[in-house]
Amino acid sequence: MGKAECNICSKELSSWDKRISKVLAYKLPVCEACIAAEYGMGKEELRARMERFFDMRPCQGM
Repeated sequence: MGKAECNICSKELSSWDKRISKVLAYKLPVCEACIAAEYGMGKEELRARMERFFDMRPCQGM
């Protein structure tokens, strides 16, 4: 079984990408960069919003 890829840009997905895709109800997983672009924000702004609204943070290594 291969690694999961973003359904927009084909980048390999991390567990964080999968988590935010799920909480935002994407039918197919999408990477953080593509989600941020769709909402017109940077990755850091998306992370701050995810923390503020859903109390979700990526692991320390990201």
